[in-house]
Amino acid sequence: MDALGDYVWPRATSELILLPVTGLECVGDRLLAGEGPDVLVYSLDLGGHLRMMKRVQNLLGHYLIHGFRVRPEPNGDDSEAMVAVFGSKGLRIVKISWGQSRFRELWRSGLWNMSDWIWDVRWLEGNVALALGHNSVVLYDPVIGCMLQDVPCTDRCTLSSACLIGDTWKELTIVAGAVSNQLLVWYPAAALVDNKPVAPDRRVSGHVGVIFSMSYLESKGLLATASEDRSVRIWKVGDLRVPGGRVQNIGHCFGHSARVWQVKLLENYLISAGEDCVCLVWSHEGEILQAFRGHQGRGIRAIAAHERQAWVITGGDDSGIRLWHLVGRGYPGLGVSALCFKSPSRPGTLKAVTLAGSWRLLAVTDTGALYLYDLEVKCWEQLLEDKHFQSYCLLEAAPGPEGFGLCAMANGEGCVKVVPINTPTAAVDQVLFHGKVHSLSWALRGYEELLLLASGPGGVVTCLEISAAPSGKAIFVKERCQYLLPPSKQRWHTCSAFLPPGDFLVCGDRRGSVLLFPSRPGLLKDSGVGGKAIAEAPMGGSGNGNAVAGWGPVSTLHSLHGKQGVTSVTCHGGYVYTTGRDGTYYQLFVQGGQLQPVLRQKSCRGMNWVAGLRMVPDGSMVILGFHANEFVVWSPRSHEKLHIINCGGGHRSWAFSDTEAAMAFAYLKDGDVMLYRALGGCTRPHVILREGLHGREITCVKRVGTITLGPEFEVPSFEQPDYLEPGNEGPSLTDIVITCSEDTTVCVLALPTATGSAHALTAICNHISSVRAVAVWGIGTPGGPQDPRPGLTAHVVSAGGRAEMHCFSIMVTPDPSTPSHLACHVMHLSSHRLDEYWDRQRNRHRMVKVDPETRYMSLAVCELDRAGLGPIVAAACSDGAVRLFLLQDSGRILQLLAETFHHKRCVLKVHSFTHETPNQRRRLLLCSAATDGSIAFWDLTTVLDRGSTILEPPVHPGFPYQLGTPCLTLQAHSCGVNSLHTLPTYEGHHLVASGSEDGSLHLFKLAVEMPELEDAVGEAELVPQLHVLEEYSVPCAHAAHVTGLKILSTSLMVSASIDQRLTFWRLGHGEPTFMNSTVYHVPDVADMDCWPVSPEFGHRCALGGQGLEVYNWYD
Repeated sequence: MDALGDYVWPRATSELILLPVTGLECVGDRLLAGEGPDVLVYSLDLGGHLRMMKRVQNLLGHYLIHGFRVRPEPNGDDSEAMVAVFGSKGLRIVKISWGQSRFRELWRSGLWNMSDWIWDVRWLEGNVALALGHNSVVLYDPVIGCMLQDVPCTDRCTLSSACLIGDTWKELTIVAGAVSNQLLVWYPAAALVDNKPVAPDRRVSGHVGVIFSMSYLESKGLLATASEDRSVRIWKVGDLRVPGGRVQNIGHCFGHSARVWQVKLLENYLISAGEDCVCLVWSHEGEILQAFRGHQGRGIRAIAAHERQAWVITGGDDSGIRLWHLVGRGYPGLGVSALCFKSPSRPGTLKAVTLAGSWRLLAVTDTGALYLYDLEVKCWEQLLEDKHFQSYCLLEAAPGPEGFGLCAMANGEGCVKVVPINTPTAAVDQVLFHGKVHSLSWALRGYEELLLLASGPGGVVTCLEISAAPSGKAIFVKERCQYLLPPSKQRWHTCSAFLPPGDFLVCGDRRGSVLLFPSRPGLLKDSGVGGKAIAEAPMGGSGNGNAVAGWGPVSTLHSLHGKQGVTSVTCHGGYVYTTGRDGTYYQLFVQGGQLQPVLRQKSCRGMNWVAGLRMVPDGSMVILGFHANEFVVWSPRSHEKLHIINCGGGHRSWAFSDTEAAMAFAYLKDGDVMLYRALGGCTRPHVILREGLHGREITCVKRVGTITLGPEFEVPSFEQPDYLEPGNEGPSLTDIVITCSEDTTVCVLALPTATGSAHALTAICNHISSVRAVAVWGIGTPGGPQDPRPGLTAHVVSAGGRAEMHCFSIMVTPDPSTPSHLACHVMHLSSHRLDEYWDRQRNRHRMVKVDPETRYMSLAVCELDRAGLGPIVAAACSDGAVRLFLLQDSGRILQLLAETFHHKRCVLKVHSFTHETPNQRRRLLLCSAATDGSIAFWDLTTVLDRGSTILEPPVHPGFPYQLGTPCLTLQAHSCGVNSLHTLPTYEGHHLVASGSEDGSLHLFKLAVEMPELEDAVGEAELVPQLHVLEEYSVPCAHAAHVTGLKILSTSLMVSASIDQRLTFWRLGHGEPTFMNSTVYHVPDVADMDCWPVSPEFGHRCALGGQGLEVYNWYD
């Protein structure tokens, strides 16, 4: 009985799954989604309240759900439904009800295991017909689980898809997609005549690749097929239930850039989706009507349609589910249209264009004429003409709400003209410089203050204060002050904005610098505020050589955006956001009158010209920029292009405007004004039912800490109290977990213990290649140990391909306005690349350059106890080195300290641990493991001691130190070590466990002994002696690579493998003893992390691979 108890305990249960969505089906106004073996039920309420109703866990056992088939109800009642859920070789029938907006499961059958893969299911008068993988059809009674008929085809080939047609067994037709790239049409009921295999009635050829999906539209007699050859074909087949019909190919559609996984025929449309993450909407004639882009990763696996509401729902490999509006509904774009400027009554050539709101457009010609185009009236109107603005003219419209009604013009003679759009005769001219006006920009502070900044020769920026008369028919222009830009070759400003509450102006210049100026220098000087930071200095700035006095910047970030210049400045939520033509955008913070960089982010791949940034109503931001010859509105939150306009590039005159009503983008092309409009502003043209996580495999999972939220921050749950699983009634705890992926992003997740859900707090996109490892240190609270407010702070180091490493800090705080009730703030601290390190060396022509394709495979943080010395980051490298990096100034300085090529082959894992004994110094130890199965141990305390000779000096100046030889090297495995962990024992020893590529486990007890001190001299050179006391091996612990391993206590260990088994082992009685194993559903698990949550909730375990799964168990 004791042995049985040991076998059962502990038993892990799945709490959360984020896997590719492989099945979708609309049932009335509900959506069924298959994710692994789980079913997600969404309510598609017509009022727009889209929400998840229920997650049915483990419905299909260890099979992945591939589809749903709903039995038609004769009375048309959609409050209940009988659904056949199938996938792989599994089938289960479920009767469900969602009356009164609540999901209930009324009945379910057993899980029936078929002998072959199930490609399609069809309801036939209470029974179900199954199309199996080797071209046979089975008639099944779902209530008693009895097979009634089993009819094979004479052509017993392997199928890649199948479609069943008909409502009775007598008229049942199967269209099978064979591996020979043919369509086989045959009738199972024909076997009733002679009880023999049925021969195909028709063979249809056309595709040159495997057929992955097919769809039949009975009302029009059409069949659509999707294939590996990247094409979709439309066939005129008539009524397939009648034998001997003619098949005609009427459409051959090429629009996808990769394999096409899914196809669906609707009454007026054809929907296809594939490996290129694009969902295309076609007409039945083969014309592309819409293209839906937004999913990341390896493709869209499932599609569904709600024809009455004209909705298309897609599920991707990134675990995301999105709802799209077909043409004529939702947020349609009005497309690009020419405004027909060319006319004999409008002489001259267009020089510049700008937008005043989203419904008024201004354009100026080389004759000095200013024109207005009203999008409601749809006609051109000349406002004024001034010959002084003929050859050179700048044009900028004032920001603000619709109808604000001001624009500014500037010429090459130092003149600026401010024009009221509604009363152009009241325009005001100001001569500011003796030379060319290089740039204009507006700065608006609410409805209280409006400034116009003009840059002239010598870096002088004149600030004009604009005000309106009470009648509104006249304006007043007054020069407030002059600013001076830092010296540079191209010395003019490019953008400006008020910093709330309005005491400072933030400007960007053509040199790429971000500058902070006082908005009212005189008041600040009189009040003594910022007097030390602001200085008035006469400098040569005007064209006639006279000295000009101006105010210098309070704070400057030189060349923040490189040499191409700053393109926009935006202030929001206490932060300053800047964009530039270097393809990046920065988040800045002003503290004590000084600009401080917080975060640097890259935009989408290929967008090297970031033109601006906008905040949208849902709290997120969108990035505006140019991708080659296209203007793109990109969402960093969902990593998708919301709008794409083929404008020809950003070097021509263009303007952008965004309001809640509409988004507008105008540009000059072929001598005319082109305008793109989209209703709904910059918001997404679709609805995200569930955000995707990562587009590629998760390579590392690391838990940061736990936040306890009070009742006022209660996280909403989609499950009713009587549906909560055991353990979900635990405390209001939220685990913060960091994941990194092959898609080059690092994601911060919130995993509440009470809801079984996951919320992506932020994504960090600084890496240029895959992110392989992450390490965390310095975990604390935002206000320090004495502050009781909930929150979490930590320092994080991430590393991966191209020998790139980044250090940043995160701060997670409560925020009731977000779905997770948490907000994450990220501050980028430092970065390091081996290429940059070697290129900076003076004698690099004498050195051998490090392989630029070196990858960091694993990281370990070693926190030292020496004052003034930051933590050490140990990195396992693919070029055979173990490298030590020193972090200083709270992570703002990251430098390579030492390295060793002891392993002489790819190092897969590093792990650090400490050894503490009474009356002795705390020792910091590091272990590393390589592809040859060896594990080496290093004493970092001795290495880093002052005066130590273990660190060998570099061979050449500028090279890192050499780490020397390890204290101990063990041959634990015959091949690569993929997992490594240690745990101290009560006796002062250490348990060391490792898992290998051959599926074996190795466990040994390590003793650390210090030599006796005969005298105090030479203490720094004392090297501990490491001995193995006990050693055990489990040769066939798993059937594949062991990629996750954790020693939970001296009596319990857990391991995870690519064989998709989470296994518990009992320790302390010699060789590790198998206790029990749980099958999880994440393929190709690359990493695992386990942690205790609370006595009420037990332990949690996160597994990352091609998806994410969270388990929990009780002690």
